[in-house]
Amino acid sequence: MNLFDIIEKEKWQKMQNGFSKALGICIRTVDLEGAPFPSINTPSQFCLNIAQDMPKDARTWHESCIPRVIRRVREDKSDNFIVGPFGEYLYGIPIEIKEEGTLAYVIVGPVLLQKQKRVEEYVKIAADNKIAADSLLNNIANLKRFTFNNIESTVQLLHEVAHYIMQLNYDTKKLKDKFIGASRALDNLVKDIYSSACFDELLNALLDISLHTTKGDTGSIMLLDQDKNELAVRFSRGLKDEFVKKARVEVGKGISGLVAKDKKPLLLDSSVKDTKIKNRLKRPYIKSSIIYPLEIKNRLFGVLNLNNTEGKKRFDSETLDLIGNLTRLTKIALGQFPEKYTFTT
Repeated sequence: MNLFDIIEKEKWQKMQNGFSKALGICIRTVDLEGAPFPSINTPSQFCLNIAQDMPKDARTWHESCIPRVIRRVREDKSDNFIVGPFGEYLYGIPIEIKEEGTLAYVIVGPVLLQKQKRVEEYVKIAADNKIAADSLLNNIANLKRFTFNNIESTVQLLHEVAHYIMQLNYDTKKLKDKFIGASRALDNLVKDIYSSACFDELLNALLDISLHTTKGDTGSIMLLDQDKNELAVRFSRGLKDEFVKKARVEVGKGISGLVAKDKKPLLLDSSVKDTKIKNRLKRPYIKSSIIYPLEIKNRLFGVLNLNNTEGKKRFDSETLDLIGNLTRLTKIALGQFPEKYTFTT
């Protein structure tokens, strides 16, 4: 079965382009042998520029980099990247469904993870690879930089998103094929069942990956009830059941309500000086928190809360950037669902 037997090519391309724009990096989809699907991919500008500057006899690595990362992922899915001769990283993500196995691969990058090398190091690398040093330095400067935790969590969430969306489309297609000629009401019911499950799985994945990567202790996702103009906990980790059941926050009240009202994330710890925020802090045992608005099409549908109760592991601006990446990816993935799943009443 082909990837585009399950999902419309235009739909996949729109999502892929959205992910690429949100992260500021090249994202491509290739077949099982590493060949790009030409109508939905834009080549990496870094790879194009480097290949043009290299003599033909020095292009072997760049021409084989995508097949190399695919072979590596096939051998061990947890070992999902290769490092190029200039220190660039390229990641491979299998697009898979349980009934059919792997259908294609998403290629992420190239990106840089470590601090930039010294100029003299790049001059030597350029000479070793038979390209002009100025050209290499210019192209390296245009690559997006990530911390290791940031890119690893981003790739993990991309993997989860691709899997859930493909499984949703596959299961829906199979049921529709089974009930060919059935009423429109049944067709809509099938879509509703699978869309609801996939929506929940994506938000659970966002919460789990966010807590795992940031080493947070507790967390929740609150969804907005538009009629009541309040937030209620839909998913949680590490919180007591009685707290989860009772937790209701009016938009504009409390910390989560303030983030919902302003649609701006907050990074909090005990050193916060702003009295508007400080007066709303009700749980002194929490040493640091991140509260991030969740939006689709510029409309708020919820809030992500992450907490740290250990003073040694405080969140920082790097952690906030990481959560920003993850929420942007989730926003694009959730954009394919009907609004009734994100805007509850």
